[in-house]
Amino acid sequence: MLEKVVAQVTVALIAWIDRRIERGSTGVDADPDRDALRRAGARIDEWMRRKPDRVRPGGESDEGRTKG
Repeated sequence: MLEKVVAQVTVALIAWIDRRIERGSTGVDADPDRDALRRAGARIDEWMRRKPDRVRPGGESDEGRTKG
């Protein structure tokens, strides 16, 4: 009885793997939602404008900091 269950599970697993291989691994991109992207960009822009004096970790501001 247990052998039959294990055999059926194994056959089902192999069949699933076979179907998965046949489909391939090529992804399909979704259609871009341009309105949602514009709204998100506007929110990020607004957030960046409201936070001009963000403080870096350690208490040092970005102003006057040398790059590098």
